Amino acid sequence: MQISDQYYDETMEENFSVSILFNEGEALEGYISSYGFAALIYNIKSEDYILFDTGNDANILIHNLKEAGVNASDIKKIVISHDHQEHSGGLNGIYNKNPNIEIYVPIENQVKFNRKYPLAQVYGVEGVLEIEGNMYISGQLGNYLKEQSMLLKTEYGKRILLVGCCHPGLYDIFNAFNCTGKIKAIIGGLHDARSFTCLESVDFIGACHCTRNKDILEIRYPEKFHKIKVGENFLF
Repeated sequence: MQISDQYYDETMEENFSVSILFNEGEALEGYISSYGFAALIYNIKSEDYILFDTGNDANILIHNLKEAGVNASDIKKIVISHDHQEHSGGLNGIYNKNPNIEIYVPIENQVKFNRKYPLAQVYGVEGVLEIEGNMYISGQLGNYLKEQSMLLKTEYGKRILLVGCCHPGLYDIFNAFNCTGKIKAIIGGLHDARSFTCLESVDFIGACHCTRNKDILEIRYPEKFHKIKVGENFLF
């Protein structure tokens, strides 16, 4: 696992590590890339592993977990951003090895996930919810497609936003957490967003997966934009 220094301040004690386990494009040696998104969060204070999305393939997800030195049984909670295959398709691989896991989905999808994963503790989330210390999910947002995002808050005031595809829109996601101007890093898919005003105060832009306008972001924010690779690990 490679630790990136792109956003790491060694003068501060880190609270979270975020490892990219699923994304299309480049991958570090030993990792496999594929269409979809998954990020593994390690809460350094609680020593818990939380998975945000699971990619589209269980075998690839389990392989990349092993490359990161983590077993499926180590994961305590899974947050699914939305019910698309490339974000939830790998979940069965974790469930088969760890059926009692906690799964957090938009409330609209709770019944479906309860039926599919009957031994798991499935929570349908409607509004902002703290799933453990300084780790929040937005609950479902959007109209035609319900999606949720995840926010990490460090002890020294930084906020890190993890997004699946941003179908509800960047502004609605920022507003859900009441964090406009306070988020310092964003990682995940930005879909077809073309207005990036809310990213002006963000220090680190890890736009990947479904982001259609990476070229615009890279030109507009050359010092902030980072090309995400599968296997990279970021400390916050």
